[in-house]
Amino acid sequence: MRDVTPDEIKARIFNAMLDEKDRDKTVFYVTEICYDCLRYAYYSITEGRRYGMKDLITTFVGKAVHLIPILEKSELEVSYKCVRGRVDDYENGILLEKKTVRKIPDKPHEHHIRQVEYYKVLLEESGYPVDKIFIAYLDVANNKLEVFEVKPRNTEEIKREIDEKIGELMKAVALGKPPERKFSWLCNYCPFFDRCVRE
Repeated sequence: MRDVTPDEIKARIFNAMLDEKDRDKTVFYVTEICYDCLRYAYYSITEGRRYGMKDLITTFVGKAVHLIPILEKSELEVSYKCVRGRVDDYENGILLEKKTVRKIPDKPHEHHIRQVEYYKVLLEESGYPVDKIFIAYLDVANNKLEVFEVKPRNTEEIKREIDEKIGELMKAVALGKPPERKFSWLCNYCPFFDRCVRE
């Protein structure tokens, strides 16, 4: 039996978590465009996703949670134009998004609301009607669970927003120039922050 070191095992764990594939630059993902600032999407498309150690661990825990199906259809792949998404759970008009956090928010984060709104459009365009939307926050630090119901905006308004973002990103990628930055508290969690402020 070959002697395996802890470092080799760690390397295999991190490689499995990365799961990176060649990127189609004409496809945009809901998890990238649900933010007000499109620079994260732009850099992910043009340079590939970037992960810090903390991001990898969070992603690993999140992937584990997503492996547990709650509703009839789990990890359902849907699309609208050039936007792709993978819905956590869906059943008979019910959309459920699962989030792992270290503290349950008082209400769903705006980018999470936008994410499920975009999923609603993708689901309906793929033939799956949506009547109710829920976000389940699983607090992995304090072993708590909270579920919020989300009341989405008008579908046409959401579509217009998605279309505007698609147009802006397509233009940015074609020109090789990042979209305008929009600073927020989410900048603290963006793996491209240093790159962005140097632009």
